[in-house]
Amino acid sequence: MAPGLIEPQFQPSANSHSTSKHAKASNNAINYVAGRTVVKQHDDSYEYEDLRPRYPDITWPAYTEVPYVDKGQLGDPSFKNLLADATDVVDYNPKIGTEVHGVDLANLTNPQKNDLARLIATRGVVFFRNQKNFGIDEQRELGQYFGELHKHATTCVPKREGLEDVHVIFAGENSPDLRALFTPTFLWHSDVYCTLSRTPNVIC
Repeated sequence: MAPGLIEPQFQPSANSHSTSKHAKASNNAINYVAGRTVVKQHDDSYEYEDLRPRYPDITWPAYTEVPYVDKGQLGDPSFKNLLADATDVVDYNPKIGTEVHGVDLANLTNPQKNDLARLIATRGVVFFRNQKNFGIDEQRELGQYFGELHKHATTCVPKREGLEDVHVIFAGENSPDLRALFTPTFLWHSDVYCTLSRTPNVIC
């Protein structure tokens, strides 16, 4: 016979105490309902309020050919400029992924940026953790060094005007769970092709 779902019945024993830690834990476990965990609510203050999503009624000119210079070709093959300030460099595996410690992305020189582009072209993706002074403006400035930033015409942009080339990914407490609307293969994808995206794959 196939197993079926039966509502559990909690029967406290004669020597159990509702005030005890064990009794509270047991009661919470027995009353558990899958997917019904109460989400803790927070106040409306948000450190990055100006970066919350908005959908303005704006249009941009059609795409045209943009002159492009691959800054990675100007980088040093040994990455000596970028790694001069590094305290450690770790390859995740032989083919892809490198983590660099001790480099401040907000204050790179142009030779260091060229080395960064070359390193990313070599390793595919490069991680720089714990960047302390690398806000949205500094990120855009770094990206603009490598070429024109892409504007994603079908998704939201930050509330602050002038950041239309920033792609907002935001999920608040009241955001709906849209995962059921998409297949797993659709959820994990990149829809900005390499011919349009000129910003290196830097993860902080």
